[in-house]
Amino acid sequence: MPLDQITQKHLNRLRVRGAPSAIPGSVGFVGTYEAEETWRQTGRALVTPLDRGFGVVALKEAYARLAGDAERHKLAVADEPLFALKGDPNEDPPHKWEFEAVQPIRGSAAKLEEGTALTRVQGGMHIVTLTTRGLGDLQNVYTYLFGKFLPSKKQQLMRPYLLHQVLEGLETGRDDRLTVAVYVPAVLSIKPVPVPGESTEA
Repeated sequence: MPLDQITQKHLNRLRVRGAPSAIPGSVGFVGTYEAEETWRQTGRALVTPLDRGFGVVALKEAYARLAGDAERHKLAVADEPLFALKGDPNEDPPHKWEFEAVQPIRGSAAKLEEGTALTRVQGGMHIVTLTTRGLGDLQNVYTYLFGKFLPSKKQQLMRPYLLHQVLEGLETGRDDRLTVAVYVPAVLSIKPVPVPGESTEA
């Protein structure tokens, strides 16, 4: 599962450098985020769609709905709830991103309520980082991970399904007060490095 101990006590009190939200005139400034590798187990989960542009209220409602569904079907909760981005932030424009709330569970249900589905969430190696700046900072996190971190480690996205876990702030009701861990399934890049002057044709 995750690093746990509340995601390694917020990646050891958040080794995040740069605070774009605190620098006057720094709109669009991405900053640098501490990131490291972790391993997640494959497991089952209940999922329900989230509207694009969702906030804390909608997220809490979706989590409560999934928890209720799990209880009704006598499913054991396997982890704290998450939400997932179904898409590749490096390739897909934001208006095509789809999100869903995710409740990891153990067990199976034959017939679920409308709007809830049972799915398999793949595990494996993930890159984990986090932000204390809430939902509005996620695009900056994606920009850093896909534009700087993954290329520097010669890694690439394994599948277009990014998991997010709110570690703190849900009770505040404010989108900008959330501490969010982001899990990116990654694999070593197999993209060939072109050799100058060498043809790729057989």
